[in-house]
Amino acid sequence: MDLLATLRRVPLLHELTEAEVRLLAERTFQQRYEAGALIFSEGEVCRELLVVESGSVKLFKTARNGREQLISIERSGAALAETAALDAGRYSLTACAESVVVLLRLNAELFRTICAQNPQVAGKVIKVLAHRLRHLDALVEELSFSTVRGRLIAYLLREARGNGKPAGKGMQFELRENNEELAARLGTVRELISRNLGRLHGDGLIQMQRRTVIVPDIQRLESEVDSEH
Repeated sequence: MDLLATLRRVPLLHELTEAEVRLLAERTFQQRYEAGALIFSEGEVCRELLVVESGSVKLFKTARNGREQLISIERSGAALAETAALDAGRYSLTACAESVVVLLRLNAELFRTICAQNPQVAGKVIKVLAHRLRHLDALVEELSFSTVRGRLIAYLLREARGNGKPAGKGMQFELRENNEELAARLGTVRELISRNLGRLHGDGLIQMQRRTVIVPDIQRLESEVDSEH
């Protein structure tokens, strides 16, 4: 019954009938991963659609020199590797548990059948894939045309707008990623993240108190983005 309730909460599956949810539950199981555990690797054959029940999962690509490019952090309710599950192909990314994670492992063949028979589910999958494509387009643009400083400023602005709280005339937020994780997200190395955070602090564009970031003047920080392209 717990598994049925969990499946009903998955956004991709909201349109399924009770019978379809029960059929899917019969071929779905839960699996727990400890923080840092490998979930799947780029190039492996995908036989399941994975859904995050709890915790957070890091999706990334690895270059030949070993450097990682963070693609996204997926949390509760998010599906992983929808494209590979739909075309019975291989994973295009690597996934690791960023925290303790519980995943639902759904049979990919059955999921493809449900999509073919249920246009509402297929429509939701298309919307999710379109969102991911737009995210990748924006990521390619940032990596191709922005400096490390510009990418860092853009990231800080997104965090301030999305997770910030008013602080005087500005905003403040908690920096959820350490410098090494930020480097992976922004396509650079930890030393450059540290250096640029220090320079932004020195220029008065941000203030840092441990992992709390204060942006005293959002508009002033925004004006710095265009100058970095």
